Amino acid sequence: MEYPESHANALEDTMRKDQSDLFKEQADLLHQLITQLSPKILKSKGVPVYRASQCCGEFIVTFPRAYHVGFCCGFNCVEVVNVVPVDWLEHGQGVVEVYSQQRRKTSISHDKFLLAAAREGIRALWEVSFLNKETSENLYWKHVCGKNGILTNAVKIKKKLYLFI
Repeated sequence: MEYPESHANALEDTMRKDQSDLFKEQADLLHQLITQLSPKILKSKGVPVYRASQCCGEFIVTFPRAYHVGFCCGFNCVEVVNVVPVDWLEHGQGVVEVYSQQRRKTSISHDKFLLAAAREGIRALWEVSFLNKETSENLYWKHVCGKNGILTNAVKIKKKLYLFI
């Protein structure tokens, strides 16, 4: 079952209300692999529920703050990979803030990712500006680092957060 990011707050509130005794004992219950709630209950609270069947060789992408539940009807071998494209920087900052309140670590360091993206952006801008290497990858990074680019906005947000610390 998949639950979209747009309804994460509703899902979390429903879980906390329905399982209030468990949440008193274990505050990070939402992040435990054993926690499930009937899709019927979630639907009754306005949380959309989607079903996906994954076959051999297929990938299922779960977006930031989206929840998923999996189960197996027989033999199963699972591999999980955390991949972060640059355009998820904004989502990542939101996750960092939520996890910070919950005293939970992210699986990928947002700061390290932001610095790695900045390093790559600087390399690409150098190649475009001084070496005239206008490859598609370098032009992409030039766009990402532009005035309203994804990376530029992520750095601005991070800077504002550090000013308030």
